[in-house]
Amino acid sequence: MIATRMPVRVAIAAFPLVTTGWPEGERPANGVRTGRTPLPSVRRDRQRGRMAPPGHHCDHPASGGDVPTDTLRLGADLTVTTLCDAAGSFPEPLEDAFPDAGNTGRWPMHVHCHLVRTPTRTVLVDAGVGPEWAPAGEWFGRPGRLPEELAALGVDPSEITDVILTHLHPDHIGWVVADEDAPKPYFANARHVVQNAELKWLRDSGEEYEELYESHIKPLMDAQLLVEVTGAATLDERLDLVLAPGHTPGHQCLLVDAPDRPLLITGDAFVHRGQMTSAGLAYRYEEGTEDAAKTRRRLLSVAAERGVLLAPCHLDEGVVLVESASEDSFRTTAMARCPNTVA
Repeated sequence: MIATRMPVRVAIAAFPLVTTGWPEGERPANGVRTGRTPLPSVRRDRQRGRMAPPGHHCDHPASGGDVPTDTLRLGADLTVTTLCDAAGSFPEPLEDAFPDAGNTGRWPMHVHCHLVRTPTRTVLVDAGVGPEWAPAGEWFGRPGRLPEELAALGVDPSEITDVILTHLHPDHIGWVVADEDAPKPYFANARHVVQNAELKWLRDSGEEYEELYESHIKPLMDAQLLVEVTGAATLDERLDLVLAPGHTPGHQCLLVDAPDRPLLITGDAFVHRGQMTSAGLAYRYEEGTEDAAKTRRRLLSVAAERGVLLAPCHLDEGVVLVESASEDSFRTTAMARCPNTVA
């Protein structure tokens, strides 16, 4: 059948995707799908049987309560679960992080990871703040709780088949190593997938990230669990890596090319909700401001045109639907919110 519409994965990348970088014999047999059926509305399921209302304070195992999770069922055998590793306030005021935002004061910040389950793979996207000793735990002022979130779903770390690292900032790789005294990969059976450009950037950063490299990246390399890719790559029949540079040189997203409705896990392409309505809003710590803005415009435009849901890392909106308002302005609707509130 001849495709009448550009596949979502191609539209997002803005050029045909070429799979590169997988170890010999591991490239998935299923490549780019062509054709697209109309997208029905997404169905939301709530693990543990109920949907917590916005603003609900969540309890965690340490205090004897349940860990809330928000699961989107994107097909009969495809789910995406948002896991809140931590929630608090960004260590700097908004006016410092976003000089052009026009707002001041404290900036609520969530740190989300995403669990994608297909019939053959259990994929974790990003590994959060990490334990108290990890670099981001000290920077953010509180440790993460990803292990408890996974346990609440009945997922053991050994069951994770792939860890997709959108980039190598400390608040996205914290749990790849859990024990400071015995630095071994926490997800011992998982390939940890990173862009080659991202790893090169981290290595070239010198003293700033030298400790992070030694504590969190080298153990993965020593265990032969770090897989480098160059550009776009296919992980599974419905899972594709999309290069999205700007926040860092090798920043990547994961496209869940679901039959019901595609979803893009965006990492730090969007750090603040203001960047989802105004793509040109610059973040002080972006490595490439122009590239970051281009990436946001590209992702927002395709999301608005094709109905692709976006799942950002740091917003309380766990999943967002985008509509185009004008060339560089967008409207968003929260499809799911993190029940973890920031005091």
